[in-house]
Amino acid sequence: MYEYISGNLVELAPAYAVVEASGVGYYLNISLQTYAAIEGSSSAKLYVHFSVREDAQLLYGFATKLERELFRQLIS
Repeated sequence: MYEYISGNLVELAPAYAVVEASGVGYYLNISLQTYAAIEGSSSAKLYVHFSVREDAQLLYGFATKLERELFRQLIS
């Protein structure tokens, strides 16, 4: 559904990032590898995996398409 989200990096922690795009702040769960890749940046482009479960809707963000693909293989 979503390919990537690009915008200002509003908040960053080792487990998540908040990216503001067009006035909307997106909370994305991230890996430590992605955290290291975007740490110190004021903007970010994160490739997204959108997960819909019975109890939650979650966004996962990745610095590269390869990292996202590996994640998708692990959860399949």
